[in-house]
Amino acid sequence: MSYRRIHFLVSAHGSLTSLAAIDYACGLAHSMGAALDVTLPQFDVKVPQNWFAGRIMAGIAWDIEATISAKRTEHEMQLKQRCEAAGVGFTISAVTVDWPGGASSLASFGRTSDLCLLGLTRSPVADIAEVEPWLFSTGRPCLLSPDNRTEAVSLDTAAIAWDMSRSAARAVADALPLLKRAKSVHVLVGRGEKGIASSQPAAPLVAYLAAHGIGAAVDEFDVSEQKIGDALVWRAASHNADLLVMGAFGHSRLREFVLGGATRRVLDTTPIPLLMSH
Repeated sequence: MSYRRIHFLVSAHGSLTSLAAIDYACGLAHSMGAALDVTLPQFDVKVPQNWFAGRIMAGIAWDIEATISAKRTEHEMQLKQRCEAAGVGFTISAVTVDWPGGASSLASFGRTSDLCLLGLTRSPVADIAEVEPWLFSTGRPCLLSPDNRTEAVSLDTAAIAWDMSRSAARAVADALPLLKRAKSVHVLVGRGEKGIASSQPAAPLVAYLAAHGIGAAVDEFDVSEQKIGDALVWRAASHNADLLVMGAFGHSRLREFVLGGATRRVLDTTPIPLLMSH
């Protein structure tokens, strides 16, 4: 079992994709023997239809589009150079979407991949809400790599956030190709934040992983005095994990999904790549 097609979104506006994220994408594809399907959007900045407002905004729109276009060209060159150096096959889809408001439509391009990969921006203007369409509408697992992470791709140690939920189970199944490559796997079970209807919640998961040839150790810890998101990030870091696997919790808001508190907290603070499924 492996990933053959990894979809990689390269954003030249808003949450800019970093060079570190591009390096991670190429390194991961190389280690998995996968090809990268890259979406590289160009944004069409819409101006008001009102004549007076439109004249004022037109110049601003042209400047924004020119800036995005230049950054997009730079990203494309960096991506090609690194993929070719790593011997990674890739295809680039150049698409145009409206701005503002059209970026969420990009998620549909990831639905025919094994895995969706996005850079996780840490800049002050980053909008984690840009991640939501990918987590909740692609139907595919999403791997989010912090753009300030400079370490080479490693799959030696993985941590799994386990609460027996549907989304956690989905994430584990989706992460099997990565977990099989790990030298050590730690199942993280937080006690005290919410009730878990089992005295040994990790036992069935350990047995499931063993059936796939994956050995796993259990780490149960108390979270009654801290937020579960903070606790998961800290425990994963304590094991020197290269990857944290967890379910993406969300709730409906007028038929749209928005991130739950624990999910948002982990996304805001994780220093390591994060595989999430919903």
